[in-house]
Amino acid sequence: MYLKTYHKQMLRRLEHKPSPLKGFTHGDNNAGNVSVHFENYLNDLQNFGYVVCIEDVWHITGFGLAALHEKKNVATPTKISNGTVTEFYDGKELKQTCARLGAYDFLKYPSKFGENLRYPRIYI
Repeated sequence: MYLKTYHKQMLRRLEHKPSPLKGFTHGDNNAGNVSVHFENYLNDLQNFGYVVCIEDVWHITGFGLAALHEKKNVATPTKISNGTVTEFYDGKELKQTCARLGAYDFLKYPSKFGENLRYPRIYI
């Protein structure tokens, strides 16, 4: 099951203490009109074994804790595109094209990061 934002929020709320359904719908002032769906979200989580209802009180299971703390590996795309560009990016705006004398003098001096001095990259 892909956990949506509200599923994750509900698991986070159950992570530290069990809660009845009324605690989800009436105890949260920030819920707004989404609170009517909390029962459906809890039923979804229960169907996949992430939470269990014992005597009208919802508890998180070990599978729910594992799903909550699971790190997703997000693959980064190799090509950057906004949908309208057809050619590859060449970085023209990073080239030193300013004709004013002294505009790039700052590149001669290093920046200090902690105890390390780092010279800037020079784009040609």
